[in-house]
Amino acid sequence: MSKNTTTSSEPAEETKEEPEVAVALAHCGEFAVKEKQVSGWFHPIKMNLWMKILGFHREISKRHNAESVSYHRWNPRKNEYDTIIPFQDSTGKGLAVDVKWDDPRNRKLLDEYAAENGQEFFPCCTIHTHVDAAAFESGTDAGDEEDLPGWHITIGHLLTKKKIDLDCRFRLPKLPKVSELTDVEDSFDLDEKHLFEKGVNLDIVTNPESTTKNWFNFLSRVHIR
Repeated sequence: MSKNTTTSSEPAEETKEEPEVAVALAHCGEFAVKEKQVSGWFHPIKMNLWMKILGFHREISKRHNAESVSYHRWNPRKNEYDTIIPFQDSTGKGLAVDVKWDDPRNRKLLDEYAAENGQEFFPCCTIHTHVDAAAFESGTDAGDEEDLPGWHITIGHLLTKKKIDLDCRFRLPKLPKVSELTDVEDSFDLDEKHLFEKGVNLDIVTNPESTTKNWFNFLSRVHIR
């Protein structure tokens, strides 16, 4: 490689470093934001938790052919994600699920979490299903997630294919210092490998031989309209 030279008698202009903003999201990871570029890391979803998540969402799909949603926040004391499955209304055979956080039952879940952990549950990350359909970020998903910085996962083909379909994405917080460098209105595509423990077999993530029934006691929280 040839060496760069300058013919000017004046000092060469120093290369300006791109401005960078550090973003720490206690509920999921830490990131560095440059112009239209995001780097960083996530606390990993452990496989025993993933099997519980899939077990719950798959059973709702089997019983009702309906969407369901769960919410997740990293807990440093436990070194894993905490999960809240709220009381929710879902439309059978449709891509619609609604959570009212002012519902007294859901308010109680949040109050109990805050009392036990000494912090609020929100902000948090989400996982929801598209049952028979492919996994993608719908307009409804974008609206539901726009004020929840962090990772979000849509699970598709829960009933129609042996291998489930995942759409993973990341949203930045709507902070002035971040929005000056990059778009905070849209999500960033995310490879699922960045959300699980290093070295995990991703075939098991999307094509598990079995899931657990640990969270079947939460099935009654999903009301089918």
